[in-house]
Amino acid sequence: MTINFGSWLGAEGDLAALPTATEAERAALAYARILDKPTSVTFKTPAGATLAAQTVRLESDSRATLAESEAGAAPRRKLIVFGVSGHDTVADTNMAEGYRFVSGNDEYVVRDIIETLGEIQGVAEANG
Repeated sequence: MTINFGSWLGAEGDLAALPTATEAERAALAYARILDKPTSVTFKTPAGATLAAQTVRLESDSRATLAESEAGAAPRRKLIVFGVSGHDTVADTNMAEGYRFVSGNDEYVVRDIIETLGEIQGVAEANG
């Protein structure tokens, strides 16, 4: 059995003919997803500067692990922070590794940044 992905995607045989979204179009889609579940976040840089509040989307990683130290064990929780880049009218989300923010009663630290076309994602974690 052969699958014709061009036909399945609507490009009838020529995958190169598939329309590609621009960065601004992808950013608009990302921003629409953010506005479906918006959260206002105020980041603090590693140097201690507090940035203006930004609208992002936070999604919880359903897995919790234990972080152990000399003080004992505490739950480690992760969030994915979704922001935009390259939007026509919305400012790029200003987020980088080491930035901190508070959500609920927990302080999160951005550990990793993933940049995609029209979107920036941060992997943040909190202990405790």
